[in-house]
Amino acid sequence: MKPKEDQDDDDRVVGKGFVVNKQIEAQLENGTVYQWPERWMVSCSHAHAQRQEKSFQNRLDKAQSKLSRLKPKTKDTVDTFRIKAEKILQAYSVEDYFRLEVSESIRAQKKYTGRGRPVPNTPFEMVDMRSLELVVHRNSEAINQFRLLAGWRIFVTNVAESKMTLHQSTQYYRDEWLVERGFHRFKKGHIPALPLFLRLPKRIKGLMVLLTIALQVLTLMEFVSRKELSKKDETISGLLPGNPKMKTSRPTAERLLSQFDNLHLLIEEKGKNISGVIVEVLTPLQKQILLILQLPEKIYDLSFKPGKKNQAILK
Repeated sequence: MKPKEDQDDDDRVVGKGFVVNKQIEAQLENGTVYQWPERWMVSCSHAHAQRQEKSFQNRLDKAQSKLSRLKPKTKDTVDTFRIKAEKILQAYSVEDYFRLEVSESIRAQKKYTGRGRPVPNTPFEMVDMRSLELVVHRNSEAINQFRLLAGWRIFVTNVAESKMTLHQSTQYYRDEWLVERGFHRFKKGHIPALPLFLRLPKRIKGLMVLLTIALQVLTLMEFVSRKELSKKDETISGLLPGNPKMKTSRPTAERLLSQFDNLHLLIEEKGKNISGVIVEVLTPLQKQILLILQLPEKIYDLSFKPGKKNQAILK
């Protein structure tokens, strides 16, 4: 596999893969049998494999380091001490890649019964002293298996190869987060579709059309602003509350719009003439946002035609 076609280094290989054609069959409870073809596109991204291996090695090292510092308590038994060690492996999600051995040893030790410093004639008794030891072994076979599979993914589709190749499917998947981000805005974002209080289908469709238009506006704002910043090799700061100095070249539409929520519109009526003016003066940040969105500042120079009476001040 190679990078996207708009890149200059088309000869740089970024991954590998193959396709498996399968005929799938499913039978329902009523006996109806359905069949359809599927293409299983198996691909491996070298960059993704390197990220997975680096994260995996980091988790292995941290888990083993923490196990080496684990000391048994006085009341610990073999089972309780093992459980503590296993919880460390679970915390780093590496329980399948280590083998733990907990052993208990008992040795006799003198315990003096007299007061003061012991002397050769001080009475004593022999007591059994218990000690627990943890030995950690790495499961080399499982570790090698993880590294062998690192970076591999399977994409399943019923689209014909003439419409989507293995290379295209990888590119589509890499950009899938853009589509999922739009769905997230509908679910828990700034244009939520839920909770839905409408019951009539026409109204539900109408609401979703409006939300989809709003989503297109947000998406277009991000596309234009990021493209403009990238073209000029610039960044923008002041968008993040609590950290106004933080710079970014990939602002979100929500962050951009949040800078305009403090503007007030004053509408004045004199006879048949109605005029409107923004009370506040646009800040340098607001002007910069309008510039990267390719919007003129004069959009805030408002004028109204004679019509119905309006409220004196709108927020």
